[in-house]
Order: sequence, then C-alpha cells, then structure tokens
Amino acid sequence: MKTPPILLKLLHNSAAKPSPNFNKTASRKGDGGFTLLEVLVIALIVGILSSIAAPSWLAFINRQRVRTVNDRVFQSLRTAQSEAKRTKRDVRVTFYTSSSTPSVDPPRVEIDTNPAEPDLLKKEIRKETFSSGGEIKPGTITLSTNAPSITFDYQGNPSTTPFVVTVAPANAPNSSARQCARVETLIGGMRTAEGNDCPTLP
Repeated sequence: MKTPPILLKLLHNSAAKPSPNFNKTASRKGDGGFTLLEVLVIALIVGILSSIAAPSWLAFINRQRVRTVNDRVFQSLRTAQSEAKRTKRDVRVTFYTSSSTPSVDPPRVEIDTNPAEPDLLKKEIRKETFSSGGEIKPGTITLSTNAPSITFDYQGNPSTTPFVVTVAPANAPNSSARQCARVETLIGGMRTAEGNDCPTLP
C-alpha cells in the first residue's frame, strides 16, 4: 500500500520543525545535585532525630532483656516445684550470678532433682544459662537473690519464704525497669512483679 503524498508531507514538516520548548527543557550545568547548605540542614535534622530516638530505643532494649530473663527465672522456679511434686522428693534451685564465687555472667541456674544424693555421678543436675541463645550478652543484666538457693519439698513447699530473684539492667540496677520473680507463701505461691515491688538486692 502506498502512503498518500499529503500524509508524507505532513510527517516531513512536523519532523523538520524544532520544538519551541527545546531551550527550556534542555538541562543546564547548575541544575543537578544539592547545595552544601541543603546537605548540612539534612544532616542536622537527622542528628536531632537520632538523639531523640536513641535513649528511648536503649530503654526499650533494656526492658526486653530484663523481661526475657525474668520470664526464664520464673519458669525455672515453676519447673522445679512441679518436678518436686511429680517425683515426690526435694528439688533444689541454685542461681549463679556476677556476685557468686566464681562470678558467672550471664547468670545461670542449676536445678538439682536429688540434692540428698551424695554421689555426684548419680545426681541429675540441669544447668541453664540465661543468655537466651546468645541474645543476652555479658554485662547487660544483673541478677540478684535474697538467698543463693531454694529447695522445694515433695509437696512443692519452699524452704525459704519469701524468696526473691531480681533482674535489672546492668547499667541501671535501681531503675524502674527491674523485674522479679517471688516465691511468697509457705505452700509455694509465686508471682512476678516489677518496679518498686522488686527489692534492690546486693
């Protein structure tokens, strides 16, 4: 099919004419990038926002670490009490902390399911480090107790009441972020608490 001559003439004329906005749309040398003042203002704004957000983020991380370790402390106490009732014999729970001899950091718990057995080879001692799979680094939390260990008898009754394990951030042991697990009653009633309900222990 042959293209009509009128259409060819129109196409030729439109292609030959320069665009009237060509000079306006052409890039000039000074148009690209940012000025030094703009970069400094952005850097200043980012710095201010970071300084506002950083303390809140660190406080959040500290609370999460304390909550994680406190939950595991509470679970260890509950497990030991259940084990004592199930096996009908004493179960001792011992906490090792940075103030123990030797010092242990992150803290650790040992559950001895037969403390009356003198032969160490016949004992079953479960050990657990409160590192949460490596997420809790040494020097980030402190754990303190009002007694080094607690023993649950065959009925689940504790040897020491109240028995308190306090968990706090290492950089602020007296802060309101501290939490604790408490064995409070003679029949082994337990609860968790936080803030002022948790004593600051040595």
